[in-house]
Amino acid sequence: MADRRLAARMQLVEVEDAPTATSVSSAPDNHVPAVPEPETRGTTARVLRRWWPVAVLAVLGLVASALVASARDRAFVARIAAVPGLVRPLDSAPVPLWETAGSSLPGTVLAADGALVVLAAGADEWTVTAHDPVSGAARWTTVVAPASRSGFESSAATCPALRDDVGSLILCLVLQPRVLYSDDASIQEPPRIAVVPLSARDGERLGAWDLRGAIVGIDRVEDDLVVGTLDADSHLVVERRDGRTGDVVWSMVTPDVMEQQATVISASMRVLPPVVVLEGGSTIVLDVDDGRTILTRARYSGLQVAALGERFATWAPVGGGRVHDVDGSPLYALEGLPASLSADDGSQAGTLLVDEGPEVSALDITTGEEQWRTRSVLDPRVLVSDRLVVSGASTYGVLDVTDGTVLWDVDTGALLPWNPLSDGTLVIGPGESPDGGQELWGRGLDDGVRYWSVPLPPDVRRVDAVGGHLVVRTENTLTVYG
Repeated sequence: MADRRLAARMQLVEVEDAPTATSVSSAPDNHVPAVPEPETRGTTARVLRRWWPVAVLAVLGLVASALVASARDRAFVARIAAVPGLVRPLDSAPVPLWETAGSSLPGTVLAADGALVVLAAGADEWTVTAHDPVSGAARWTTVVAPASRSGFESSAATCPALRDDVGSLILCLVLQPRVLYSDDASIQEPPRIAVVPLSARDGERLGAWDLRGAIVGIDRVEDDLVVGTLDADSHLVVERRDGRTGDVVWSMVTPDVMEQQATVISASMRVLPPVVVLEGGSTIVLDVDDGRTILTRARYSGLQVAALGERFATWAPVGGGRVHDVDGSPLYALEGLPASLSADDGSQAGTLLVDEGPEVSALDITTGEEQWRTRSVLDPRVLVSDRLVVSGASTYGVLDVTDGTVLWDVDTGALLPWNPLSDGTLVIGPGESPDGGQELWGRGLDDGVRYWSVPLPPDVRRVDAVGGHLVVRTENTLTVYG
């Protein structure tokens, strides 16, 4: 036992004393001195102490860049979503979200209070239903009129829409059917239109009033209706009336006879805020706000009118075109009419685009000075992100609005069944599959690259952007894609 403990002690002494038994200077020639282990841990610590602020700054920079990009994306989505006629930016190829009975006729689908409102004709009644735009769930349904009964003319209904969300008030018009087989003098009465105001929140009826007479036209402006009727002498009576009550806001009667059956002259009325255009025995332009006459031209002048925000423009075969202030005073000359766009995001607010037939030109909107001119037979449709979507016949494409350069175009090989739309980064246009079926094509706004194609139901009549949502309509169905 003592020997084992002594040996253990001697072994320990040898291990501990060996490095210090001799100095380096007195070591044998064949002895290699021990090399100290590198101070790896200490060096790493010093490096980390020196460079950690830079690493933190780099991480913070990446986080800040991501936040800025995310905020920019959110701002872009919000900006596009707020533009009437544009589709909310799509993350991927759209798919059908929900479907309901509908129609391709105007005034049968609109945006109201964040919902998609659909007017539909059933076997027994006309109904208005507000749908959640994503799920399609019905928020409320209201019957606005019964269907026609036997022995009566067919009934009809429409709910005039604005380009953007109509807000809290829906206005529906119901043509009341007349008796077909009767000896009563009432069969000679002119048709009657019932105006049905509805709350967009819950579908509650907010009253009712009637329109009577030989109605030439009806359209909505804000929460009012502008109504044109012919009096007994064929003068056109134009009224702006409160949509809820029917109270007259303003009224005017044309000095000229506007309709003459003997000479096949028909009266018409178009509402193009900030003006109302009356045509027939003469062309008369009214201010939509107060009904005052701004401009009058003779019957055969061929005057055409286009709206320009707070201004308007005219063009005639003789005399050419003019941009007018809202009071009618001419500002500068035009070679054609301003382009009628289905959507404009304001990215070129200082530019006036003019469709001159074989050419498209851009003018300074204040002075009328020409900025560029491009040969293109395609019609301007959508202006977004400094890009102009154009289409016509079987072709659509994009121009750079800053200089008029043609960026791309594509010939689909068939007449376009509907005009292309945009979500701010893509052109959403019509196309055909290899077997001839209708498709929805998503092409890059800048480069025209096709990113996706989506099959559509047969016999699609219209594809629209309603409240920022992509709505596909056939004769009897309405499908929302997203």
